[in-house]
Amino acid sequence: MTNSTLRRALAVVAMIATVGFTYSSVQTEKVCEGFVPENNQYIPAGLFTTGGISEVQFNQVMDRMEQIYKPIVEADGKTLRINRLWTNGTVNASAQLSGSTRILNMYGGLARHKTIGIEGMALVACHEMGHHLGGAPKVDGWYGNAWASNEGASDYFAALKCLRVFFSQDDNATIVAGLTIDPTAKAGCEAQYSDINDQLICLRISEAGQQVANLFADLSKESTPAKYSTPDPRQVRETDDSHPATQCRLDTYFQGALCPVRVSDALSDTDYKQGSCYSPRDAVGFRPRCWFAPN
Repeated sequence: MTNSTLRRALAVVAMIATVGFTYSSVQTEKVCEGFVPENNQYIPAGLFTTGGISEVQFNQVMDRMEQIYKPIVEADGKTLRINRLWTNGTVNASAQLSGSTRILNMYGGLARHKTIGIEGMALVACHEMGHHLGGAPKVDGWYGNAWASNEGASDYFAALKCLRVFFSQDDNATIVAGLTIDPTAKAGCEAQYSDINDQLICLRISEAGQQVANLFADLSKESTPAKYSTPDPRQVRETDDSHPATQCRLDTYFQGALCPVRVSDALSDTDYKQGSCYSPRDAVGFRPRCWFAPN
């Protein structure tokens, strides 16, 4: 028995032990690691914190995600459910597939974290949607069903597709004027896009990326901050399906923001080139080699 087969078998045994002898014909599969690796932080509702977003803002993000993606999911013959777990203090988020229902589990603890603003919360929701719609590369589920895009692909989808639609409904000029944008990100967005609206959306995506990179650094107790000016130089030989390092994830958000393909250009579950940027065709905007191997 291979290690992967053994892991799947143990997962099924654990699930059966949890539910006892109750039988269900609906298979439920969850991306176990969540948006961030499992951590011990827990921020309950009602606790005074500096930073984070309010319950109203949390629900506004989820309302917009449903507005954008419910019709898309339903057009594919499936159902979208966003579990708004505001009172749960878990600092994480996850994606789940239950039968034909695509599920996002969004926790209030993450929304209350000091690093998170509207941009960061939207990115987290987009990442979890990316597990469902982010295309290749994908990872096998417990039952051998490769339904979920891997972590890097979900990060890339968040910036490449989801956040562009999400932010397009806002007064981005006013919002960006109130943000402190990283100079390297600003230069990159302005060099890549001639249209001011595209520039502004790119800048907000860069802000979203920096917020969640700060979240990663805080949870991991990292002493060196991830910055747009210090891209990860590593090149993997095989695609890494797990969470990339903080700098690598920040690089992925930035490259997704810089890739000028149309949002309407669909991604593929089998061909990573479709609907995205790739080397050597494109100068920028392709999936970083710190987690992605194009072979």
